[in-house]
Amino acid sequence: MSEMTVESLFNQITVLPVSEKLKLRALLDAQLKNPAGATNGVKFVKPIPMPDPEPNRRWMNEHAHEYGGQWVAVDGDRLIAHSESADEVFAAAKADGAYLPLVTFILPADAPPFVGV
Repeated sequence: MSEMTVESLFNQITVLPVSEKLKLRALLDAQLKNPAGATNGVKFVKPIPMPDPEPNRRWMNEHAHEYGGQWVAVDGDRLIAHSESADEVFAAAKADGAYLPLVTFILPADAPPFVGV
């Protein structure tokens, strides 16, 4: 029988899906809080899914030309805010409470193309 080491165990953990890593972490946390006790009562929380980016892409394709030179905050197909001030747009997006809204700067139509650095 091979000897188990922390390194070999860690190598096995690295290939687990994120959901299983979260379960493992919760079990280890519970054991550290109560070394002699079981892990009864440990609640596993499902990860929050990422929002579908397609509605944001669709909105940008249809409306970006209207907001050149401005910052916009978009939640799916809904414009939350727009302004030349990034601070105003970020504050409006936070106040709206949307989950992971798209906040981006839209280049003016007459801006030169980006060629990289």
